[in-house]
This record gives sequence, structure tokens and C-alpha cells, in this order.
Amino acid sequence: MKEEKKRNLVAVLLVIIIAVVLSLVILLQTDAEGKSILDNIIENLFGEEKTIAAGDLADVNYIGRYASNNTVFDSSYKYVENKTDGVPLKIFVSFNKSELPPQGYESYSSEIIDGLLEGLIGLKEGATTTIGPIPPGKAYGDKKLEIGDTFTTGNLAMVLNQTVQVTAFTDENLSLKWIDMENLGKFTMPQLIIKNLSSTDISEMVIYPPPYYLWENSSEIINITDETVIVNNTPTKSENITEIITGIQYNEKTMFIFPDATTAVWNNTTITISSSPELGKNYTFTQESPYGSINLTFTVENITNDIINISFVYEGEKSYQESVKTLEFNRIFIMPRLYNNIPGMYMYIFQEDIEKAGYSTHELAGEELIFEVTIEKVYKSS
Repeated sequence: MKEEKKRNLVAVLLVIIIAVVLSLVILLQTDAEGKSILDNIIENLFGEEKTIAAGDLADVNYIGRYASNNTVFDSSYKYVENKTDGVPLKIFVSFNKSELPPQGYESYSSEIIDGLLEGLIGLKEGATTTIGPIPPGKAYGDKKLEIGDTFTTGNLAMVLNQTVQVTAFTDENLSLKWIDMENLGKFTMPQLIIKNLSSTDISEMVIYPPPYYLWENSSEIINITDETVIVNNTPTKSENITEIITGIQYNEKTMFIFPDATTAVWNNTTITISSSPELGKNYTFTQESPYGSINLTFTVENITNDIINISFVYEGEKSYQESVKTLEFNRIFIMPRLYNNIPGMYMYIFQEDIEKAGYSTHELAGEELIFEVTIEKVYKSS
């Protein structure tokens, strides 16, 4: 009787051992990502639930529709009807557009509309849902820029703030007209004015006025036509024009303004500036740059009847530059009012100014939108 019970106990133990071994074999089998079934069970029971939070990254398939008529305007799928093929959008869930994604996820971007980002937070990996309707203010802007709209920009005549009116606007180009300059008063003439950005010739793209900008608030509008603004310029001082040595260029002539050795005279029609520095004198120059301070020493090397030759050392290399002694230019200058056919590729120059005025150049501006999204993968920022 005892022997029979012993044999039965051994048999039961063998069955248990075999069951345990088979279970371990099954649990240790790996999936397509190399994880064992045991790992997945433990992760599901005790692991971090993959729910999107700010700072996370996600692969998202989407279908974007107009809320007004449910028409599809964009999708990550190649075949929208079947929701197949295509490439998921790689999203860095951050409302700080200047924040960079974590190292190793450089292909992920936060350049996504706020309404969609807000809707993603709290969604779990594998979820499919609809986000929206998203109001225009959290999508691509409340109001699309149109003909007749106005905004202020300092990017047409650097850096004079001009109020401009839209005279033409398409995907290909933008045309603007300078308005409301009657009460501008005295201003500092810009160093550069846009002329024709559709040209490939740099001399046609921009205008370089005479160096009226050496004197702050020395320019004043005296006449306005439909296409031009006529400006009179009166220097505010004849000596000590600048505090540091300053290089200017006008009509292919280079001239250096010396803080203690350049004077200006003018009459009803012209302004003349003349330099007469001391031979061998040194002038120091400091300029801040993204790479730190640039410190230069200029030395007056030679002086003739018309030319001043100066030298400077930069990064251990000595260079020479000729400067004219005298430069004459008119007091009257004609500024353009019309900035026609600015190519779409330069639209970014005015983007911030346009948005500050409450407009958007995006084709979806003013539209309520709906997004059907599927969260394919979530990567926790931690």
C-alpha cells in the first residue's frame, strides 16, 4: 500500500515538473520585438502604461477633415478609404516649439497645431479616436490674410517699421503697399530697402541708400506719390559722427568713418563727409557675434590725396582695406511705396508680423478641423 502511494506521488510530481517546463518554454518565447511572453505579462501587470503625456513621442496615423463638410484635406495613409500604407507622423508632444526632442528622436517634431497636440495627451498606445472639432485659433489661425488687410513690419526697409496693406496675395507671391506714413515724423533712414525679391540679381533685389543712417532721426518725408515717398535728409552733427570706427559702402565706394577724424558739411542739395585720420594711429573695434566678441585693431597705414589705407588683424591674419577720403551724396532720396511680387519662398520674413496682426497665410486658416488618429506607438520621455 505504501509503495503504491509512493508511485502515485512520483507520477504527480513528474506531471507538475513537465507542466512547469512547458510553461517556461512558452513564456520565454519572443514576439516580433524580441520580448518574451513573460516580459509582456510582467510589463502589462506592473509596467508603465503607455499613455501620452507632455514630453513624450508618438507615431500617429491620421486623417484630417474639414468639420464643415467632413471632406478629407490630408492624411498619413496612402489609401485613406482602407487606412493602409503611408507613413505615421512622428510627433514630439511639446507646446514649446523651441524645445528639442530627446537625443535619438531628432526626426520627431513639435511643429503640430496646438489643438491636435492637446487631443493626443491622455491617449493610449493602440487607441483610435477622433480629435475635434478644433477651432481655427488652435489650428491654423482665425483669419486668413486677404487683400486689403494691414500689418506692421520692419523687414522691408531695415529696420524702419512700416504699416503696409496687402494688394495681392496668392500661394506664389505677395504684394504690399506702404501706407499711413503721413505722421511718421523724423526717422532714421534704413541701411537696406527691398526692391525686387523676384530677381536673381542682388543689385536688383535690394536698394542701398546713402549713409543717412549715420545720423539718427535725420530723415523726414517731404512728398508722397502713389508709388514713392520722397525724403529729405539733414545731418544732426558735423563732427564726432560715430563713437567707434565704422565702415560704410555706397556706389561701390568704401569709406571708414573715424570717431575723431571725420566731418560732415552740407548745403541745400548735397552732403559731404571727409576723413583725415592721423598716420599710424590705431583704432579699436569690438563687435558681439553668436560666436563671442570680435576684437579688432585698425591701423592707418598710408594716406594719399584720395585714399586712406588701413590694416587690421583677424584670427592672426593681417588684411588691408582702402577707404576713400571723401564721399558726397544727395540730401533728397526717393523710397518705394510698392513692394510687388514678393515670392512665396520669402513669406517667412513677414510671418511673425502677419501673425501679430491676427492673420495667417495658411490655406486652412479660418477652418474648424477634425482628426481621426490612431496611436501606433508611444515612446515615454523618461
